[in-house]
Amino acid sequence: MKKISILLILFSFFSNYSYSQLEVNDTLLLAFNNGIFWDSSSELEMGGYADYGKYGATNLGDTDPATCWAEGSESDGSSEFIRFTMPENTITLRIRNGYQKNETIFYANNRPKNIEFELFACYEPTGYVTESHNGFFTSVLLATTSTTLDDKLGYQDVKLDIDWPEIHEELSHDRTFEKDRFVLKIKIIDVYKGNKWNDACISDINIVPNPYYDITTDDHGLLKVSANKTDTLFYNEEYIYQVVELSPDLKWIIFILMPSDIENSRVETEYKLYNTKEEKFISPADLTSLYGFIKKSGKMHIQGSTNDFEDKLILLEDLE
Repeated sequence: MKKISILLILFSFFSNYSYSQLEVNDTLLLAFNNGIFWDSSSELEMGGYADYGKYGATNLGDTDPATCWAEGSESDGSSEFIRFTMPENTITLRIRNGYQKNETIFYANNRPKNIEFELFACYEPTGYVTESHNGFFTSVLLATTSTTLDDKLGYQDVKLDIDWPEIHEELSHDRTFEKDRFVLKIKIIDVYKGNKWNDACISDINIVPNPYYDITTDDHGLLKVSANKTDTLFYNEEYIYQVVELSPDLKWIIFILMPSDIENSRVETEYKLYNTKEEKFISPADLTSLYGFIKKSGKMHIQGSTNDFEDKLILLEDLE
């Protein structure tokens, strides 16, 4: 009976393990430019420039409006797509829609209008390379969302409605795919029509880095570091702050506070919850200790305990 029980436990373990692994759905060869790997369904004048094509997808990463990706289909560009690697937790893309070499060329060509985003996990096998491209394996589809691009010159910021905590949860037990890099596919649904040519174009796509949070060098405050500036969110010389945990969506931080004058005072630690969106401390009712964040029933909660040492979960959205 004991042997049967052990076998059942092992069977259950390996069944759950295999169930948690994502399937490999596709194999891609992506070309490298500006720290990102790029790929497209088609391109105009393929192979005419530096082995990538004069209008290849790698042009999307050069921040030059005088270059572009132009699809090479017989249609107006609908159903054509690009793919590229991007970091985890990316929430904003900065896009130059259309061919923005000048205003005349911009309106002469098609510009994507409605687009669809598809997210895939990926990994890069060792040695899976050519002279110009690196190979990637990608997972089944993890998430999809869509948006409408503005028909205008210049950059426009596009938000990705991706539930990153859900993605992290899905990959938490997977040993195959990377956890810090993904492949995003942008598919053209329809276009703003050009007045001369029938090629859909995009000049640039930049990944906007997420802000990150760092304790000041003297441990008395919190800094928010974004692409162009550093802001001090709070500073208090009377306390030393230590980070316990940052929530997966970057909205919440758990701190331990202690008096800065440790030598001349009794050391009493205090737990605090900080909302990075509102940029203020929030007090979860009844919780005196804060352990961390957990996802339950599809929503993020904070774990903690009361004065009576009773464990408790509080829904974070109720604290906003």
